Amino acid sequence: MFDLELGPVEIVNGFGRAAGVYINVKDGTIAAMSKEKLGMAREYKDTGGLTALPGMVDEHVHFMDPGETHREDFIRGSSAAAVGGVTTVIEHTHGQPVRDVEVLKDKAAYLRNRALVDYGLAAHVWPEDIPHIAELWHAGVMFFKVFTASTHGVPGLTSDELMQAFSKMAAAGARTLVHCEDESILAGNRKRLGEEGRSDNQVILDWRSREAEQMAVLATAYLVERTGVTATLAHVSHPQVVALANHFRQTFSGTLRLEICPQYLALDEEDVRQWGSLRKFTPPPRGAEERKGLWSLVRSGEIFSLATDHAPSTREQKMAGTVWDAPFGLPGVETTLPVMLDFVARGFLSLERLVQLYSTNPAKAWGLFPRKGVLAVGSQADIVLVDEKKSWEIRDDLIISKAGWTPYAGRHVTGWVHQTYCRGILAAEDRRICGEPGIGRWVKPL
Repeated sequence: MFDLELGPVEIVNGFGRAAGVYINVKDGTIAAMSKEKLGMAREYKDTGGLTALPGMVDEHVHFMDPGETHREDFIRGSSAAAVGGVTTVIEHTHGQPVRDVEVLKDKAAYLRNRALVDYGLAAHVWPEDIPHIAELWHAGVMFFKVFTASTHGVPGLTSDELMQAFSKMAAAGARTLVHCEDESILAGNRKRLGEEGRSDNQVILDWRSREAEQMAVLATAYLVERTGVTATLAHVSHPQVVALANHFRQTFSGTLRLEICPQYLALDEEDVRQWGSLRKFTPPPRGAEERKGLWSLVRSGEIFSLATDHAPSTREQKMAGTVWDAPFGLPGVETTLPVMLDFVARGFLSLERLVQLYSTNPAKAWGLFPRKGVLAVGSQADIVLVDEKKSWEIRDDLIISKAGWTPYAGRHVTGWVHQTYCRGILAAEDRRICGEPGIGRWVKPL
């Protein structure tokens, strides 16, 4: 006897499609997939021929909990994830970062009944924490987040500190996500802009420059080569970053993957000039031509994964003070799949490629595959049912995140998330929360 049978659906994994399939779930796992209705489940749901995707795996979110819960918390953030078709997040907060084993255990205990989707927990690295990397990795962190420039209150590591940290990670078999901006270039930019008395919206672009990102990528890629660590470059903002990474990836022993966020595919510099603090994130988006170049790299496979870098603040928090004062970051965990489904509908990429980017590849990168990232017998029943043809308008009043707004408000998109199942439990349906906090579990890498 199965717990649940869904069908008939068209299944889309990262490697292809299969139409007219029934999915049978038992104890949170996909127990059977058949071209015929088996009729052996306690509950049967006729899906009307919708498309079934493996739940999205968002490798880069900030739910600010515990910490800056006035910006976001785990209940609201994971609820937003559920309505957006995300069934697993990897979270790291800057307000109370995980830096040692006790903090990790305390956070896991605190979150036990606060999540509607599964979650991995990442750690941050301060220079003094480098000797303790191995013990924290073996306690179950998903990866170590490293900054090359001080940001969000987290210190940037010098090249020597970065090399020591990478060496420790490589020895332990640990993985890292690296925010690449050069400390000295950012400091020089800020000094010069301050001396000019600048506070216009262009400040964001001139301060967090292409050169700062490229210089940090050069150093990071070289140190990945030297140490053999498994690393992902976070939020790649323009094609030259990819070219620099490829220069090193051709010969070295380490693993270097590239992550992109939807804001670099959907927004550009003109959005920053128009909206200022409401489009303040770093690195910022680049020019329209560079955006086109990124799309080519997404389609070619040179970009490995898609993530939101969900870092919400309310509209009031973003607009308080000058553009210098506004917090970095955008909300995005609940809008990314619809925005990307619209790009699929418009022919920018295939649905199979989207599933690779936003589900299968992140699951592989962080030790979750094949538990997650694929619809297959034996995998966890993280299932998202989407209507590929439904058109609708994204609006601020639909946003569940504490942010209460989205940079995509007013955008008409084609692609609707109908239902989200986390291990066979219905978490959300048609942008309504159906599950209770506590559905989501702490997951650790294999």
